[in-house]
This record gives sequence, C-alpha cells and structure tokens, in this order.
Amino acid sequence: MKILHTGDLHLDSPFSSLSGELAQKAKAELRNTFSSMLSYAKEAETDLILISGDLFDSGFATRETAALITRGFESVSCPIIISPGNHDCYSDNSIWKYMSFPDNVYIFSSSELSYFDFPHLGARVYGYAFESPSMKICPLSGKTVEDKSIINILCAHGDTSSPLSLYCPITSGDLVSFEADHAALGHIHNPEAANEALRSKGISAVYCGCPQGRDFGETGIKGALLTEIEKSGEKTQVNTTFIPFSKKVYKEIQLELDGAETTADIISELRTRISEEAPDENTVLRAELCGYISPRLAVVCSEIEEACKDGLCSITVTNNTVPMLSSEELELDRGIRGEVYRLLSPTIENGSKEERNEALGALRYALSALSGENI
Repeated sequence: MKILHTGDLHLDSPFSSLSGELAQKAKAELRNTFSSMLSYAKEAETDLILISGDLFDSGFATRETAALITRGFESVSCPIIISPGNHDCYSDNSIWKYMSFPDNVYIFSSSELSYFDFPHLGARVYGYAFESPSMKICPLSGKTVEDKSIINILCAHGDTSSPLSLYCPITSGDLVSFEADHAALGHIHNPEAANEALRSKGISAVYCGCPQGRDFGETGIKGALLTEIEKSGEKTQVNTTFIPFSKKVYKEIQLELDGAETTADIISELRTRISEEAPDENTVLRAELCGYISPRLAVVCSEIEEACKDGLCSITVTNNTVPMLSSEELELDRGIRGEVYRLLSPTIENGSKEERNEALGALRYALSALSGENI
C-alpha cells in the first residue's frame, strides 16, 4: 500500500512577524502547499493520506480555509485519517465539532487509543487525539496491536525527544512494545535528528516535518513523505521517500568579515556568498555578519539588504561584528576615545551576550562619530 504522510501544516498561522500584506500572502502560500499535496496524492494514487496532527494552527479556521479543506478532501477518493495535535486539539468548541467533513475523512476524537479499519487494504490505522493543548501520558503505554496478520499503522502526534514532554511523550519502548508495522508521527518540524534517533534503534517510525517553513525556526526545504508498505506473513518492508512541497525556503548563513574596511567590502562578500547558496525568488534569507572589522566602519544593515536583495524573496541582515581594536592603545588614550573605551570595557569583557553586544555597538558608534564617519 502507498501512503502520503503529512502533518504540522498549521493552516491559518498568523505570521505575526510579517506586515499585513506579506502575512496574507504567506497564509495563501500555506494553503497552496496543502492543495499541492492533495494533488500529488491523487496523481500518485495513494491508498491512504495520514495527517499526524496540527492541520490547523488553532481550534478555529477562516471560512476560506474551511472551504479549501472541504473541497480538497472531497477531491481525493482515498481515506484521510487525522489525529488532532496540541495546536488543533479535539475539544467541545474546536473546528472538529463545527466543521462538516466528507465521508472519506476519519478523525480520532479521544485521547484514548483507538483505530479505524480498512478491510479493502488489509490495514488498520491506530491513533488518538489531543483533547487539550497538552498530554502528559502517552496512550500507547502498555498497549500492543491486536491483529498482527494485517498491516498495522500508527498515526500520531507526539514527542519522542523527551520523556518529560508536555506534548505526549513517546518512548522508544512504547513504539517497540506496540509492534505497529509503521508509525507516522507529527509534532517535530525539523525532524532530521529525531528520525535518525529512531532509525538507530531499528524502529519503523518517522516524523514527516512541516510541509512549509513559516519562519527561521523552520529552515531548509520542507515537504511530506510517500511511504510504501508491503507485508507478507511476518515480514514487512517499508520504504519512505521525501517529497518537497515548500513554496518558500528559509535559509540562514553566517558571514565572517575579518578585516573589512568598508560597506562595499561587506556587500561584495555577501553577494558572493549568496551566489554560492544558489537561491531563487522563493528564498527567505537571513545573513548574520560576524568577525572583526575596522572600528571606523559603521554597519548599516538596511543599506546592505537593499544592495543584496535581487533574486531573493527577502533578506534580513543582522550585525554581530566586533570592532578590530587595539585595547592597549585605547587604554592609554587620554582623550574621549580612551574614556569611552574604559567605561565600556568591563561590560564588553564580563557582561552577558546581550550586554556585550550592546556595549560593542555603543563603542562602534562612538569611535565612528569621533572619526567623522556615518553612524
């Protein structure tokens, strides 16, 4: 059998870090990603679609999103199984109660483990629902699949990274004891480390990650998983393929600028680095400037962003450079330069990271002003 496994879409995310117009555009792109996945499922002729939690960003949805969901689910012929997560938990006044879903949609509605049977596929899908934003006890604990002669799949939202998690802590022991042929998990948006940990223990379980990055906490190409399961007797073969769907790709780069003397030097270095990353108009880039630069160089991030934005969706530049200073020279300076340095040096040497950055910034501004530079 062939399965499209997705989750953590967070439809109707507010995108509060973006301006009104950009936020609306980001919401539309997220809805388009959802539609693209359903179109792919139809073309690939999948037998099941599994949505392992957080289809919505909250228990509510806009009319536009609700209509899109209904049309999209009606457009596919295969069963769609949903296990509500901590963001879209199954509660009395949540979207799961007031929205009407097509007959091919199966939604887990209790924090108790249950299942849906699909005899025409020889398969059973287990799962549960968050009934509140947290779940401290895993419904799998002490449970085992009932019929090992069929394909048993777990579709679940939970956290395998910590036994103390507030979001349904799932241990490797829980998964091993449950004896499902495969577990389709949701909750972890950047799943590479979690999936590697599961693989290293020989467990057939995988996080799908989110299909569309929403901020710099979700960098890289995102998508869904196409999972193929074949079972013969007691032997089960599972193959999983990553399918990219993200419209926007968030990327972060760090640029070392040791010895930079002018803004032109920074722009040149950054343009070179951007070209190496091979971005396109769908790339949202954040560039962190680091290294020791001339104390007379005032870094104006907006000027650098304007010079380097071509070919990108957007670019944000953050300045964490440090002035390349001779502390001995400044310590002996009996003028204003030396006095500013002596006032700030205790914080530069012993403050917290935030305090050091603020003090270094103040020193840069002061030295630039005293040198007649643009601040």
